[in-house]
Amino acid sequence: MKTAYLNKEGIKKPLTEWLKESRDLEKEDKEQAISEYKKIAAAYPTSEHPYDRLMILHRQQKDYEEELKWIEKAITVFTKTFNNAAKKPNAKITAISKSLTRSLGLTDKKGKSLYQPQPIARWGKRKELLTKKNK
Repeated sequence: MKTAYLNKEGIKKPLTEWLKESRDLEKEDKEQAISEYKKIAAAYPTSEHPYDRLMILHRQQKDYEEELKWIEKAITVFTKTFNNAAKKPNAKITAISKSLTRSLGLTDKKGKSLYQPQPIARWGKRKELLTKKNK
């Protein structure tokens, strides 16, 4: 388990505890909770939970522009993460994976993926709804 958050006493706390404290803070002060989730997203950029909570809190406050910014940031971070994970695979594994995804209909003839992994697909749908709403 990762630990990166230092509390006021300088003691490291695990991510799960930090998330729980932030969730409890939502009931008392939403602005402070937003601040904490931003810190969590900076410390743990590949954890989807802080992005989800930031989007929800901004939606509750009807701050759709800020929600859209966080959706775009989350999609960018996770797209980079998924693309970097596939850069150094074994050539044989790559060939088998490509033929399997093509035969299952998950890619087109050129090998481009037809589907986006979660949570990117979910965030993409929300982004579409927000852009329609803003027009």
